[in-house]
Amino acid sequence: MKSLRFTAVTALTAAALVLPLACSDSGSTSPSLSNKGMVVVKLTDAPFPTSEVKSVDVMVVRVDARTACTDDQSADEDKDNSSASGWMTLASPNAKINLLDLQGGKSTSLGSQALTPGTYCGLRFIIDPAQSSVTLQDGTLLNGTSTPGIKFPSADKTGIKVNLSKPLTVVAGTTTTLLIDFDVANSFVLRGNTIHNNGLLFKPVITGTVIDQATVNAQVRLANATNTALDLLQGTAALGGSSNIASLASSACSSVNATTPNLNVVNTGTTTALPGLTTSFTAGNSYIIVAWPNASNATQFSVLNNTFTPTSGQTGLRVFNATTGATGYDVYVTAPAAALGTATFTNALAGAATAFVSVPAGASEIRVFTTATTTPVVVDLASVTLTAGQNETLIIAPPAANTTTLRAFVVPGC
Repeated sequence: MKSLRFTAVTALTAAALVLPLACSDSGSTSPSLSNKGMVVVKLTDAPFPTSEVKSVDVMVVRVDARTACTDDQSADEDKDNSSASGWMTLASPNAKINLLDLQGGKSTSLGSQALTPGTYCGLRFIIDPAQSSVTLQDGTLLNGTSTPGIKFPSADKTGIKVNLSKPLTVVAGTTTTLLIDFDVANSFVLRGNTIHNNGLLFKPVITGTVIDQATVNAQVRLANATNTALDLLQGTAALGGSSNIASLASSACSSVNATTPNLNVVNTGTTTALPGLTTSFTAGNSYIIVAWPNASNATQFSVLNNTFTPTSGQTGLRVFNATTGATGYDVYVTAPAAALGTATFTNALAGAATAFVSVPAGASEIRVFTTATTTPVVVDLASVTLTAGQNETLIIAPPAANTTTLRAFVVPGC
């Protein structure tokens, strides 16, 4: 039996296709995952038991999904119109795939597409029977017009329902995998006693398994409070938007396996991992890895959990003191140029993060003072926009090289 794997919801017992769904568009560019969810579709192939068969070539035109559930008839309706009846295209490979090449856990990517968060109950696989065929070991080619041949449901494109293990749930900021299993052995049925005499009847059997990355992945970004540009790597490769992160800047958010994230941080332009990064992630949560210098100016790391629900219409804010020494700091968050009033955070100590608090969203001024004083101002971020519903972290950073003035920057959560 063969199987298809889609990084979102389907499995084909004969070949493996992969379709990644990005948060904003399809193609090679990795879009933001802030308000949409990534779906990846993969196709793989389990062993095909018929020793007489050399190849099974299926012309995969498109893979579609919709929120409404699907039966065999609706999957085959409007198959030339990917936007009819609520269908949305996940991938358009328009490629001929030999399902037998995908045996042994191999997979091939079909494409990627962004989907609005929600539950998708229907999935269909569009093939072109006119360009699909089976080749036997002796070179005999079976298709819709040969003798012997393959009897397909129609001579035009065919929409095939994918039987999902459960509805596909797309979660903003995460990637979901669709594993499609195209059961080759059961999808091509002998019309008589032998393939050579009577050919085959195509009765597709396609199932789908949903792997929700939101249940196994965590979101992470790197905040650089050092004076050296940094890269955040997974293994030895930089994550998207996570290379050459300048001082007082942060990387893009990345979705990583919570149990085995395999993360490393290196100085940009080098390959040696900086020591000391230890991660302990919980699936479904998001984190900020803060890189900051110790008293000897070596880079150290703190991992901050972003879990907090701000008051409706407000922003969740906390402070991380990325300096060394015993000095604590008070932080005032006000409207621009407003009177200080009461400190929003008091005595933020070196190497520690305060608890989150809810503060007004919108244009803000953030001023930092040595604890129990209101003069002079240590850091003044005069124009900061805080986003409603977002959790953000104010990082108090040590001075730039050859200077004595503390710095600060705000890092949004994922």
